[in-house]
Amino acid sequence: MSIKNTELDKVIRDFLTLKKIRRTGWQLRGIRDGESIADHCFGVVFLTYYLSSLIKNKIDRNKAVSIAIVHEIGETRVGDIPFVTLKYFQNKDSIETQAIEDVLMPLGSDIAKESLELFKEFEEGNSIEGRFVKAIDKLEMLVTAAEYEKAGFSGLKDFWDNKFTFKVFEEFPEISDYANFLLINRDKRIKGEL
Repeated sequence: MSIKNTELDKVIRDFLTLKKIRRTGWQLRGIRDGESIADHCFGVVFLTYYLSSLIKNKIDRNKAVSIAIVHEIGETRVGDIPFVTLKYFQNKDSIETQAIEDVLMPLGSDIAKESLELFKEFEEGNSIEGRFVKAIDKLEMLVTAAEYEKAGFSGLKDFWDNKFTFKVFEEFPEISDYANFLLINRDKRIKGEL
């Protein structure tokens, strides 16, 4: 291995930071011990791996999983930026891109470059795999919101009412069907029918 242990240690500690940082959107709604960014990443990677084979559109599973793995690495340095604050971070993509580069450069420019390209596909949606992982990212959020609501947390209506969330599912009818299933069940829970 051509990397110094001190540099490798910094990279690993950055990665493990994702286990400590709570997802801000849940905290803003009073869920203090909500999922960490690492919890979210695990869910996205898991769902990407297993659901990619169920999609009629041909998805390169390995590429999609790679995108899922890198999609939150920048948050090791910049933290979790929730949807409601995006208007204040008009340069969020460039901030996260710089953070990814800073975190990964000790592993070598090839790894950093590859990861940045994958992150760009996720952010810009310029590949079917990038768009699929973006849909899975939102799906994981809805599944988590449903679980929090089942546990008695309220104030999560805006997660379900965000039209952008459901728009990312349109290209993938199988994912869209499941998201609508979650929404229908949520409506039934609110009405006391479940």
